[in-house]
Amino acid sequence: MDTYGRAIPAAAPGVTGGVRGNSDVVNARDDEPLAELRLNRHRDLEGRHHEQWGRRIVTGVFVVFVLLAAADVFGQRPSSAAASGPAAQLVVSTPSTVRGGLIFQTRVEIAARRRIAHPTLVYPALEAGDRMTVWLEWSANPTNVAWNRPQQIALDDGGSPLVALTRHVTVFP
Repeated sequence: MDTYGRAIPAAAPGVTGGVRGNSDVVNARDDEPLAELRLNRHRDLEGRHHEQWGRRIVTGVFVVFVLLAAADVFGQRPSSAAASGPAAQLVVSTPSTVRGGLIFQTRVEIAARRRIAHPTLVYPALEAGDRMTVWLEWSANPTNVAWNRPQQIALDDGGSPLVALTRHVTVFP
C-alpha cells in the first residue's frame, strides 16, 4: 500500500530499481509519468557527459564574474584627478567605473590661490588660502551602459573660466 492507501502494482519481470539492472526501466506502467525513466541515463548520465561540460562552462563564467567583482573590477573605488590654474586648484575624486543602479559619490575640492568672488559650484566667496569641499551624490541609470563617457567639471568666477577638468567614467550593466 502506498501513502494514499492504494495497492502498489507488482513490478513486471526484469524491471528493477536496484543496483543490478541499471539499464532497465524503473516503472513499466504506461500511465506512470516516470515510465521512461532509465537509471543508466538519468542517474548515471550515460551518453550525457557533454552536458556536464556545458554546465561547468556556464558555472565557470559566473565564478569568473564573481571573482572579478570581488577584485573590484566592476567596483566603485574612487580615483582622483586634478587640474590647476593661476587662480585655483580643482581636485575631483569619483569612481571611474560604476555598476548600473548603484549610488556613488563625487568629492570636488577647490583650493583658491586668489580671491574667487563668485565660484560656480557654491555661492559664498573664497579668500586666498580657503578650501572648499563639495560632495555630490549620483545614481547610475541601470539602462545606461557607457564606455568611457566623459565627465566634465569646471570652476568659474562668475562668467570667467578658472579651471576645467575632464575625466571618463564607465557604467557596467
